[in-house]
Amino acid sequence: MSENSYAQEVCYNLRGGNRALLMDAFATVRKEGFLFPPPWRVAITTQGYGRRAVLEDPEDLYQDMLVELVHEANINTGQPSLWAQIFNWSDLKPGMAVFESGSGLGYFTAIIAHVVGAEGSVYFDEPHDKLHDPCRENLASIANVHADYKGAPLDRVYLCYGTTTIPAQLYLNTKLRGQIVFPFTNDWGHGFFISLKKKKKTCELKVSSPCAFVVSHTYKNSLFTDDFGELYDMTVDISLVEQALNDDVLDVAKMIHLALEARSNS
Repeated sequence: MSENSYAQEVCYNLRGGNRALLMDAFATVRKEGFLFPPPWRVAITTQGYGRRAVLEDPEDLYQDMLVELVHEANINTGQPSLWAQIFNWSDLKPGMAVFESGSGLGYFTAIIAHVVGAEGSVYFDEPHDKLHDPCRENLASIANVHADYKGAPLDRVYLCYGTTTIPAQLYLNTKLRGQIVFPFTNDWGHGFFISLKKKKKTCELKVSSPCAFVVSHTYKNSLFTDDFGELYDMTVDISLVEQALNDDVLDVAKMIHLALEARSNS
């Protein structure tokens, strides 16, 4: 499959103004530049190819597939069509300042950098000891990508792991009308992608597709994670957000619990 065909496959179901930008990014960024050397162990999810395989030829990578990064930790690259959907859903645009955590070997970081362009900035973090240094090396030549984040205001934050909490610094540094997007999951890594849009007096929570992710290495079970059924879009008063925010994290599970409790009592 050619890079252009791959981009068309990955972005097939997208709608909206950034579809063309995402297609260009997926057609341009070379996937093999953000992987360990072959052989590559993959899970192919292209229609008709629901199977695992071991690949040697870089051209074979251009399918909608997961590529294994760290076997013992079940860490893979992530599914291209899922991340294309998330970048489209969250309206990623040129000129934005973005923070990405859990960058793997940098493939989707490079996709983000291509979309935001020279006027935008991308900050990233990869904590896993087998990925941290290679990720930095892979991204070092991209001018608008930065390994050291020093608190710049952010338009978008993408967390690439299952969690119920957001680092307080990232929430506080997100601009008004900025979005924090991540897999909100239980400790098994099953849940939904959600977006928190920060506003002056509220926080808008929107729910996207179901997902399964490796959970954060700092994942903490929340008393509130299983208190509610299927999530739905809601607007949360800023006072409830502040109750769920401490010096370390915004406890999103607690925030949702408080919002549901307030709604049931009204």
